[in-house]
This record gives sequence, C-alpha cells and structure tokens, in this order.
Amino acid sequence: MSIFEVVKPLPPDPIFGIANRFKKDKNPNKVDLTVGIFRDENLTTQTLRSVKEAEKVLQKIEKDKLYLPIGGDESFIHEAQKLIFGEDYCKQEKGILYGVQTLGGTGGLRLGGEFLSREVTKKVYLSDPTWPNHRGIFEACGMKIETYPYYNFETHSLDFGKMIDSLSKAEEHSVVVLHGCCHNPTGCDPTDAQWKELSTFFLKKKLIPFFDFAYQGFGRGLEEDAWAIRYFARQGHEMFVAASYSKNFGLYGERVGCLSIIAKNEQLSQNLSTVVKRLARVNYSNPPRHGAGIITTILQDAGLTKLWEEELTTMRDRTNRMKTEFVDALGKQYGKDRFDFLKRRYGLFSMLGIDEAQVERMIEEYGVYLTKGGRINLTGLNEENLPYVIEALLKTKG
Repeated sequence: MSIFEVVKPLPPDPIFGIANRFKKDKNPNKVDLTVGIFRDENLTTQTLRSVKEAEKVLQKIEKDKLYLPIGGDESFIHEAQKLIFGEDYCKQEKGILYGVQTLGGTGGLRLGGEFLSREVTKKVYLSDPTWPNHRGIFEACGMKIETYPYYNFETHSLDFGKMIDSLSKAEEHSVVVLHGCCHNPTGCDPTDAQWKELSTFFLKKKLIPFFDFAYQGFGRGLEEDAWAIRYFARQGHEMFVAASYSKNFGLYGERVGCLSIIAKNEQLSQNLSTVVKRLARVNYSNPPRHGAGIITTILQDAGLTKLWEEELTTMRDRTNRMKTEFVDALGKQYGKDRFDFLKRRYGLFSMLGIDEAQVERMIEEYGVYLTKGGRINLTGLNEENLPYVIEALLKTKG
C-alpha cells in the first residue's frame, strides 16, 4: 500500500483551473477573459520596452548571482516604497516604515499573514466578494476568516453602510483586508471621502488595515491609485501593504513584491523586522534578484522611468477603451443605461452580474471563459472578438 493512499484530490484553482480548461478547448472562437494579465490589441502579453532596456543595463553591470539578503534588495525596497507612499513620507518616517521583498503580492500577503497570526491576531476580515486566493492564503496562516459586505449587485455600487455596520462588530486589533485600488473582482473602489471615513473608523475601532496593492497605475494613475494608502499612513495607522509588480511592470513570472509594515515607533519596527525575516528565512530563505533588479534599474533612471510610465499609461488607456466599447455595445442591446455602471469601475476587472449556471453556459456553449462569479478581464477583449462575446452574453443572459 502506498503512503499516498490517504491523499484526496483537491478541486482546481478557481481561476487557473478555468484557464486550463480554455487551453484544452478546441472551439476556434474561444475567448479568454479569466486570468489577471494585461493583453494588448492582439491579445498578447509583450515584455515592456522599459524592462528590456533595464535588462540590457543589468547584463553590463551585474557581476554575480549571489544570494540577496533575507529581507531582499534594499535599493528595490526603497524605490518600491517611494512608489507606494511617496518620497516625502519615506524620508520623514524612515524609522517606522519597514519593508521586505516578497515573492509577488501573494508572498507579501502570506508573509504578513504569518506574522499577524503568530504575533498579533488570528482574526481577519475579507470583502465579499474578494480575490478567491485571499481566503486560502489567510487560512493557511491559521487565521479565522470573517467577511464584510462590500458590493451591492442590485444597485451596482459599494455597500458602504453595510460595510461599516459589519466591521463595527469586529474585535479590536482584527485585520481587515482592503484593496488599495481597482478592487478585484468588482473594480468598485471607495471614494476619497469614504476612504477618509474608513480611516477614522479604523482608528476608533482599533482595526488593522492590510492593503492588497496589485494594480497601482491601472485605475486613475500612479499617484491617484496610491491615495488611500498614503492617507491612512499619514493618519498614523499601524498597517500592512502587500504590493505586487506583476501587472504594472509586466513581470508576472519574476514574482516581485514588497511587504511594507508601519509601526508606532522605530524600536517596534526593528523588533518586528527580526520576526518577519525569520519567517522568510524558514520559508524561502532569500527572494529572487532578477525582477527586483529590473525595477530598481527602471526607477533609478529618469529616462527609463518616463518610458515605463508611458507604457503603463498605454495599458491603462487600452483597458479603459475596451471598457467603453464593451459598455456601448451592451447598451445597443440592453438599453444605454443598463451597463453604464461599468464605466465607473477601475482596473482590469468588471462583474457582469450573471450567475454560475450562466457562466458555465457561456463556457460550454460559446467558449467564452470567465470566472465563477462572472468576473471578466477587459483586456481579453478586442474589436475582433467583442461582437461574439456580446452575442454570447445576450443569448445566455437574455
């Protein structure tokens, strides 16, 4: 008898599992609207020119492939935190702002969750809905998952009142996961006024903000998308930010992330840094260096930074253009106001408001692949496949 007889198979990942179904589908008209990667008009994902230029620089100056420190590349962390918090804050609050390089945004969430579960609390609140992997990550950290209402599917708006009401029942020092911008999967973000109200509420209730920051630059812009995080930081929150550079630098396979933690004072920051680095050491020991080197090279060179910002603007503009074309095409079929709410969404994703049975029908009958909750990646659309997707949705949703 094998020692593995007791192992029971698990269901496939809710996002990558559907993407694998897409690859096996023989339908010549199939359309992939699943995984969160940016695609251009030809539905391809090209390496950014700024990244290629940075790699040329690295090839000339890199002398070895030695280990990075456990905490990662200090130059990368410095540049990443300037992007998140702004240069002035990083200078003023250097002593209380700790950063560690992580294996993508997922690695930052996991490392932060491990630290919180071990040292602070085991209670974490996730938005309903949220990115499916959030639950798995924090459960794996031994944390108890609660949810708070976030999105009203009837009014297609943020359910802010219910959100506050639900979190008002949370215990002190509970962790609340917030999406810094471009909420996944709804694309619906709080207004600046609502972020301010949340900040005051969190301080009063002594809740711990944990920002998932995966789409900086894909919403309103680099500075605008960081507004909520910067506001919370300046209001004196002890808080966590897990940032990803997969999307905005196109470095999906390099797994580059940064976990930032703000403490009340410098001594507390130094103390927690020792625990975080110990957790990293017994997990993956040291982060990979190549992707961090690319980002550092870009952000320390004015010309490459300008090129990267232009490329990011191009990606954001394409996303918004497809959103507008999609909504306008839907308006011709359903009436112009029916899907106008989608124009007020930010980032790659939007929710179509269709149920699981309709999602499965879209996949099975038309080869139009979207995730279980009806989330679509807008950059999976182009002028060629848009009419087909609209037709499939019309026949499925009615």
